[in-house]
Amino acid sequence: MIVTAIFKARTGMEAELRAQLHAGAAASWKEEGVRGYYVHELIDQPGTFMNIEVYDNSQAFAAHLETSHVKSFLGRLDELLSEPLTVYQGNPLFSGENSKAAL
Repeated sequence: MIVTAIFKARTGMEAELRAQLHAGAAASWKEEGVRGYYVHELIDQPGTFMNIEVYDNSQAFAAHLETSHVKSFLGRLDELLSEPLTVYQGNPLFSGENSKAAL
């Protein structure tokens, strides 16, 4: 399962959001069921961040949402973001055809 989340920092909160995303990634890297957890800053939109998260399955994602670090971070979104969080969830296609088709 793949999850992509887009975070647009409130003006003046870019560094704090970046720090929070780093802390969340570091904690997520330790979770069972998390195959990959990647944080990017958009090239053409400084202060806008994109997470690409790869989970073993939907149960692993559900478990991730129940961790204390995620709950704490989600509780701060109104303070950190200039617009609502956008989240996309998907299942990989064609991943068995070629090693470059899978994250």
